[in-house]
Amino acid sequence: MFVNILNAMKRFFVLVGVITASLSVSAQIDIEGNLCIDGNLNFKYSNLPARYDSFAWDFGDGSTSTEREPEHTFTAEGTYTVKFSSKSNGADEITGSKSITINSLPKTDFSIDTTALRSTRVFTAKSNSSNCTYAWEFGDGSTKTGNEVEHPYSAPGTYTVTLTTTDNQNCSDTTSHSVVIEASNKVPNVFTPNGDGTNDYFMISANGARLKLEIFNRWGYKMFSRTGTENIVWDGYNPQGTLVAPGTYFYVITVEEGSTNYDPLNGYITVYY
Repeated sequence: MFVNILNAMKRFFVLVGVITASLSVSAQIDIEGNLCIDGNLNFKYSNLPARYDSFAWDFGDGSTSTEREPEHTFTAEGTYTVKFSSKSNGADEITGSKSITINSLPKTDFSIDTTALRSTRVFTAKSNSSNCTYAWEFGDGSTKTGNEVEHPYSAPGTYTVTLTTTDNQNCSDTTSHSVVIEASNKVPNVFTPNGDGTNDYFMISANGARLKLEIFNRWGYKMFSRTGTENIVWDGYNPQGTLVAPGTYFYVITVEEGSTNYDPLNGYITVYY
């Protein structure tokens, strides 16, 4: 009786071993990274037993790899079928495939409001994709997000502004432009309206903005006021039509249309003959 039981147990373990050997490996292709043109993607076949020692990847775009977990970059948008196969000791084989869609990048650009006499600039993003997010770097260590942003610069100079646009597929594009911030001393601080043909006028350039220039004497009386979108010129005459006396005058420059984003500019101008 004991011998019969022992033989039955042996047959049972042999049967279990046969069943176990016939079980297939449960695995699938996993991808890490954003499915975008020029994106760096990592491929692996999850839960692959260690005994599998040869690997063959076909990415569907003419590229292949024999690495266990390769990296690959697609250079064109479209749908690709990624195939995988692996063997254990050159025999027992596992295969798998997965269809993926590679998305195009959002084409991006931006415009800069370069109106003169401002330390603040307004930047407006442009993209061929909707539902995008926009990240700005202004070249002075400052950053912001949004489709249209304004940024004040604290010092004159040339700054490189960079915009990164990311769409709802998490695909990103980056572009950069330079912006020049001029020093406020571009406004003259002295002139001689004596009619000798040299430095006879106090002039500012509006460059398309609607600027208002006002001149006051030291008692606060207005000597001159004019609005324009080109060059605004003061010839040294007061409202009564006579030349002002030599001395120091105070100017104020403001923007009349859309002035909420513009910084008033003021300073002193010296008149002498």
